[in-house]
Amino acid sequence: MAQAPIFMIEDVDTATQHAATAIAEMAMRDISPTPGNFCVWYNYLAGATPELKKELEALLGQGGVISSSQMQALFDKYFGEKTGEEAIQETGDELQITLLDVIKQVTQAGLDAREFGKTLNQASGSLGADRIDPAAMRGLVGELIAATKLIGQRNQALEAQLQASSSKISGLQSRLEEARRDALTDGLTGIGNRKSFDLALQLRTQQARIQNGDLALMLMDIDHFKNFNDQFGHRVGDQVLKIVGSKLKQAMKSIDTAARYGGEEFAMLMPQTRLKQALERADSLRVNLGSHYLKNRATGQSYGTVTISIGVARYRSDEPPENFVNRADQALYRAKKEGRNRVMAEGD
Repeated sequence: MAQAPIFMIEDVDTATQHAATAIAEMAMRDISPTPGNFCVWYNYLAGATPELKKELEALLGQGGVISSSQMQALFDKYFGEKTGEEAIQETGDELQITLLDVIKQVTQAGLDAREFGKTLNQASGSLGADRIDPAAMRGLVGELIAATKLIGQRNQALEAQLQASSSKISGLQSRLEEARRDALTDGLTGIGNRKSFDLALQLRTQQARIQNGDLALMLMDIDHFKNFNDQFGHRVGDQVLKIVGSKLKQAMKSIDTAARYGGEEFAMLMPQTRLKQALERADSLRVNLGSHYLKNRATGQSYGTVTISIGVARYRSDEPPENFVNRADQALYRAKKEGRNRVMAEGD
């Protein structure tokens, strides 16, 4: 499916009307006014993306309540991945142009040096003649002085140009790295997104096969997440997702990969971790998260506790990565089926 632009080019009055309506619609439906959510609603109202309009109207037809996870899924589907790829592509193109400019500058400097060499050779030949009159000598000296000044000036200009290009390249490299990070980061929780997890899964399973090393996976789901949205609104639901993401950040090691797997589901890949260790870490995360009550600081309203169900699996070196994920998912399903707020291992 072709990706649509995030915003259409419109006249100021029309664009202002769409923007105001989008904000009003989000407020009426208790949807957080994040840039991603605004992007979805603006394009829906502007009719920029027919597929988006059709899908969002289908959700509205089911009762008018749209969760933050559904909004995130719409943004990722129609805009998120394309936006990241475009930022990387644009920065990469600009970096390539700058490098070509540097090559051109250096090549030009080489031509200047060769021209100066020709002048020296000509002067050497003239000085080697049997007789040279004073006027010719003055002319020859003048040519040498002019050529020397010219190459000196051009080398100074080259140095300044190269310094400017070097600074520009450093800035472009930073932008490129930032664009890559943004393309792999979940905008709400600040941890990795599904694309980040898929890339890490391919890398870590390959390493485990080659090194015959340990690799474990947690798949976790927020228990009764829909209740937070239904009872307290989507803003509270968003805060719950952020809290789980924060707890995952605290629990992960430097070699781990934590990601929002989709909606209210999260994942953590743990290299060099045996199944028993993974189970201990999973239960520690579960207990830590469930030991805190959530409440509104301004009003004192209590939202209860956040609990999670976790499925854990270890990688088998002879299996495709999707089988590894499926076994963790089956363990997660059993954890939810047997009462939630618990950790289950593959085969339990």
